[in-house]
Amino acid sequence: MLSDKEILFLYGKNAVISRKDRFTFVHLDRPSAELVRVRTETFDADEYFKCNCRICEVTKEGGVVIFDDSGYEVEEILLE
Repeated sequence: MLSDKEILFLYGKNAVISRKDRFTFVHLDRPSAELVRVRTETFDADEYFKCNCRICEVTKEGGVVIFDDSGYEVEEILLE
């Protein structure tokens, strides 16, 4: 399991971290404490990873789940 220090290095110092069982949740959208609590308490790995695709399998095995419900402006998307 990644340490808080490693997570903050990877995802930025503003990331919010919570944990449940073997999963680490990284909240990038600066949620309220209540939303972090709800996301953490209601997380169900079987429901979250229900499609059984390879991406879900790898993510489930890795144990890190990213939440980011922040919006973005069309101008922020850079196409090259």
